[in-house]
Amino acid sequence: MAMTKKMENMLKGGCIRIYDGMIVVWPQYSQEEALHTEWVPKFNGRFATNNSTVAFVVDNVLYATPRTYEVLETLKDNGIYPASFYVPFSNQDFPKSESYKWMSLMEKAKLAWKKEFEDDCIEYCEKNGIHAISDETLANCFEMPECGVHVKHLYYEQTLYPVISGCLDSTAISKIGKYCSNNGRVVFVYINGKTYVAKGYKIISELESAGFKKGGIYVPFSNGEVITNMAMAARWDAISK
Repeated sequence: MAMTKKMENMLKGGCIRIYDGMIVVWPQYSQEEALHTEWVPKFNGRFATNNSTVAFVVDNVLYATPRTYEVLETLKDNGIYPASFYVPFSNQDFPKSESYKWMSLMEKAKLAWKKEFEDDCIEYCEKNGIHAISDETLANCFEMPECGVHVKHLYYEQTLYPVISGCLDSTAISKIGKYCSNNGRVVFVYINGKTYVAKGYKIISELESAGFKKGGIYVPFSNGEVITNMAMAARWDAISK
């Protein structure tokens, strides 16, 4: 079977070629070790996954790359099928001599994971009758950033995060397309998986018309919390009721 163009490109720059004796860094243990690859040939034409990494063997050479849907499809399209074997760089470890390239691949993969997550959310909502609200309404809502929003209360401090992120698992499915209100604030998990907060209750009728249902979600900024980040606070202050 001829190798596809996607596979050729992945081998050229989209993965790390692993060789016998390659030095791997384990930052959590402040240790380094040499990899041994004498076992690789018996897994020729196979791939394995662990956490966010895929390892695969082509022409008796072991490679590793961050796991994405596109990577898995490319491997299958080239007749490379699952197996069970050791997956380097899948437990915080990374190649010492190619650390920059590995980190760059990981950053690129993070963007792909984010896009895949949003696409999965949108597909789920389309199948379950949950639709978009108007651009004007959405623009008048506060998007909860992935990094979270640090808030202060008279009695405590905490960081508030989006309701779901990263993976459309059973827990996420139970939250997507849901909204909740408290003390003049409304939080909802939108069709793209992002969490938004609105001021006032007038948005509820539009959410329900779009197929959103009331659910048990913590409502940020509804109990006297103050946003500590100046830029985020300014954005929240700009939201109208």
